[in-house]
Amino acid sequence: MGCQPRGSFLASVAPAAVVYLTFLVLVDAKLWRPGVIFTGRENIQIVEARSWWSGRLDLPERVHDTALHEGRIYSHFPPMFTLIAAALVPFFAGVPHWFVVVVLVLPLPWLAYSLFRRLTGSRWWAALLAIGLICGTSLWPVIDRTLRGGAPYQLNHTLAVLGTLAFLTEYFDRKRVWVAALGLLLATLSRQMTMALLIPLAWMALRRFPALEPAASRAATVRERTVVPGAECREERVETAVMAERRLAPRIVQLVAAVALIVGAPMLLNALKFGSPFETGYRLIYEGRDDGFARDAREHGLFSAAFVPRNLYYANLGFPRRHVITVAGREEVHWRPNVQGTGIWWTTPLLLWLFVDLRRILRDPARRALLLAAAVTYAALLFFHATGADQRGYNRFSLDYLPVLLAVVAPWDCTGRRRWAAPLLVAWSVVYFRWMI
Repeated sequence: MGCQPRGSFLASVAPAAVVYLTFLVLVDAKLWRPGVIFTGRENIQIVEARSWWSGRLDLPERVHDTALHEGRIYSHFPPMFTLIAAALVPFFAGVPHWFVVVVLVLPLPWLAYSLFRRLTGSRWWAALLAIGLICGTSLWPVIDRTLRGGAPYQLNHTLAVLGTLAFLTEYFDRKRVWVAALGLLLATLSRQMTMALLIPLAWMALRRFPALEPAASRAATVRERTVVPGAECREERVETAVMAERRLAPRIVQLVAAVALIVGAPMLLNALKFGSPFETGYRLIYEGRDDGFARDAREHGLFSAAFVPRNLYYANLGFPRRHVITVAGREEVHWRPNVQGTGIWWTTPLLLWLFVDLRRILRDPARRALLLAAAVTYAALLFFHATGADQRGYNRFSLDYLPVLLAVVAPWDCTGRRRWAAPLLVAWSVVYFRWMI
């Protein structure tokens, strides 16, 4: 009893092993760098963590992308990695490379595989989609740069994807609000744009609410027409309604607590740093700067319709740029990936199934809620003053919604054209992100 046949065990672990093997073969950054500690030179949030231990919120000196407010310098980045660094700084004087590998990066392939295993019901299709997400999207260069340098730009995206995958796995599995909320908290305190996932979290928490009304009304009807002989029946109906309310009540409490933490924690930090819960510090990083994004933010604000045409191009197309150089009197044409952002549809064409399956997706309320959250995030990024540059040949901002879109696309009927098209599309994405950029 409890013993699994050897062949069955190997068959169950082989697809996940293939995902990890693919990751290990393709990864170019070193996973084993003993003695390497990321410090404030690589990540300003580690400096912030050290300041917290000194009883201060401000930073000792100003570097690129730090906020200047009333003569003091602050980090404007979301606080999750600062919290992590604060737990490690007293022991390592920074964040060890092995910690980033073991805790932040290596869980990603497993979470992706687990998510798609639940969505497709097939181990091998789950393995294919997990490889597509990890190695065939902008997540791949983000992971590479996280492992190499630990900069806050890429590292925070890695953390956010980790939290998003944890949220999605619970969303499609046991649907425990508090577990999903923990994943979402990790995501939103790393990348604020993922806050739109509160929409599906709320749907998950309240999804049984409509069933209460008929139960309550039935109980009320029984009360009106029952006299003493029917008292037992009336009590039973009323108890059914009350029990249903009790099942819902913990979910509502968990949802309210999640919203309070996800929204309230950053607002509290904003108030402590900048004197207002609504001042994020993003506009303050441009004090004393005169680059393109600084000029855009000063002229139009952090969010404006003026940025929509530019962001639409880089989010959806963002083609390589043509460069002509002269070598030994002869002109040569070279195509270089742009650094402002690269379109998601031709670099990860698996996403195109979103349009093919749109009717099926819209019929499912769980996926409708996710699609709405992704659309809100996508729209917000279209109005944002920056594109996420510099990012050669990829689009890191797309990671705020791209894992959600891939989860919405799966599951599918893995027959016919899809059976042959999906592996080819994933292969193209992997080749592009691993070798072509």
